[in-house]
Amino acid sequence: MIESKIAKTFFAGVLLSTSISIPAFAQDQGNLPSSLPVSQMDQAKSLSDLVESTTSNSVTFTDGSTLFAYDNHYIATDTNGKEELKITNVDDNKVKIENLQTGEVNYSIKEVKPIQEDLSSSPQLFAAGFEYKGAVENSTEILYTTASAIAGVLASFIGGPVGGKVAGILVSVGSYYLSMNAPRAYWITKTYTKEDRQSSSYATLTIRRDHHYYKYHDFTSFINTASTIQVCQPYGCGPVEDY
Repeated sequence: MIESKIAKTFFAGVLLSTSISIPAFAQDQGNLPSSLPVSQMDQAKSLSDLVESTTSNSVTFTDGSTLFAYDNHYIATDTNGKEELKITNVDDNKVKIENLQTGEVNYSIKEVKPIQEDLSSSPQLFAAGFEYKGAVENSTEILYTTASAIAGVLASFIGGPVGGKVAGILVSVGSYYLSMNAPRAYWITKTYTKEDRQSSSYATLTIRRDHHYYKYHDFTSFINTASTIQVCQPYGCGPVEDY
């Protein structure tokens, strides 16, 4: 296994919770197309039923697979606990999956489609100081047969490795897709920004993205929301973190 400093905050605290708090305007369901919250994960197992155990940097699922987080990649084991896949974000639309036993390399490609939506009148956004920048529909094939691999790929697509609440939500979402034998994952990403200008030549830009996951190709049957935050300054952007 390629050694790397373990992301200590990964999955801390929230993985065994069956209810995950979502910020107010992340839940802006009135503005989500055909958003139908899935009660009890729409007949899928609850989060506590899908997770066997956790550590500060890993989660083991009831299917026997485990997902480990490192600074810039995930490692997903198979159902026998054998090290299997190294999952790495390549860019916004591509995730690399390397089989550590065979050396075989595959890629998950995300399809993206801009959608028209106007949230400029949302009082929750104004109160938070964010400006709405638009939304896109995303989808990707689910070619994997373990919960750990699916959760790792989905987390990588939104800027992972990331920890805390986002990791916990994506554990439940990935497990949900696996339990339903879904061929693809579908989610809508909404982007918001907030500028904090200290002077005429220096400012910080906070980028928030809310990722709303759905069961079906027409983005109906809402599953859950994962939110990320990133702070950019003139000399560069910081890491993507859970919100």
